[in-house]
Amino acid sequence: MSGERPGDKGDRPGGGPPEASGWSVFSYMIGGMVLYGAIGWLIGRWTHIPLLFPIGMLTGLGLAIALIIYRFTRS
Repeated sequence: MSGERPGDKGDRPGGGPPEASGWSVFSYMIGGMVLYGAIGWLIGRWTHIPLLFPIGMLTGLGLAIALIIYRFTRS
């Protein structure tokens, strides 16, 4: 018996209480949209293609979901 309880650090990425996992998922999604949306907005202003802003946001959301799946399903 190692002395660890089911809620101890090591069960989930980042450890902590189960609520922390929800906040991690939320922050990954918002952070991905903000980062890639900003990159798309900057490139869109530089190239005069305003469609790059929503494309950047959707790309960031997709990459954030991929990162969430990777982080929370690996064992």
